[in-house]
Amino acid sequence: MLVVLHKGPALSPHNPNAFARYPLDRAGHRRSDQAWLDAAMGDDTQNVVIPFYQGKPLITENGPLYHARALATHIYHELGRPDSPLIFLGIDGNGDAYFACEIADPATLETLGQFMDLRMAGMRMDARELPIVGCAKAVLEWHENNRFCAKCGTPSDVAEAGWKRVCPNCRREHFPRVDPVVIMLPVLGERVLLGRQRMFPRGMYSALAGFVEPGETIEEAAARETLEEAGLVVTRVHAHSTQPWPFPHSLMIGAICEVEADTLKVDEHELETARWFTRDEARLLIEGKHPDCFAPPPFAIAHHLLKSWAEEG
Repeated sequence: MLVVLHKGPALSPHNPNAFARYPLDRAGHRRSDQAWLDAAMGDDTQNVVIPFYQGKPLITENGPLYHARALATHIYHELGRPDSPLIFLGIDGNGDAYFACEIADPATLETLGQFMDLRMAGMRMDARELPIVGCAKAVLEWHENNRFCAKCGTPSDVAEAGWKRVCPNCRREHFPRVDPVVIMLPVLGERVLLGRQRMFPRGMYSALAGFVEPGETIEEAAARETLEEAGLVVTRVHAHSTQPWPFPHSLMIGAICEVEADTLKVDEHELETARWFTRDEARLLIEGKHPDCFAPPPFAIAHHLLKSWAEEG
């Protein structure tokens, strides 16, 4: 059974980032209602499961777009991997419940699509589906990496429809992890600084980024990372937008940072190089018309940070 994952109204435009604007009601009160969950999984006439294999969702192609394949709930009972949990994702505007699971054997579903890496498939996926699939991937991957209690080492049990693990020995509760990351554009007048990491495709420049440390505000993290990576002193931080980023489970916090002066000193352990671009050059980067560089695609929050700054003038 092929199901369109989102049947509600068009997404609001206030956050332009991929994986943002989750379209389902997460219905957290249902996560501990086992009778309701069992009934929902027993109704395969409208409720659906999104299958994954080794962290890759089942994808089908329809014209220029990729779509996640959602299947009847009996797929979980027939093919679900016994050591991987069933995740309740929420309820759409029609009252249909959505779940996700890892399956044991991909060959059984090979005629229905292909299991694809979400980082690649996501750039062509319907924007309404990305938040659902990204959430499912992040939670499933968290379970893969957190099977044992972090306090006493005992194998933990899945609880609340995949949104918690509980240690049967010490009763410690564990919840899906989200890592906050600041991603920022240092600007000085009519110039913006972009950097490149060695892993980037040749010619690509992007925003600076780094993890928020314990005891640190977003503004302090943005200033510290800008100073560490580029030697620039931040004087003001302007919040832009955020992006859930399921690789594996980050929250990207976008900002534009005014800097004090052009004291550029690149930390070559973090970056291969960095360079200043004018506002006109930034527009060319976004349009893919710069003669020797390019910006990240719209799939990445860095694209929208740069586009926002470039279009101000």
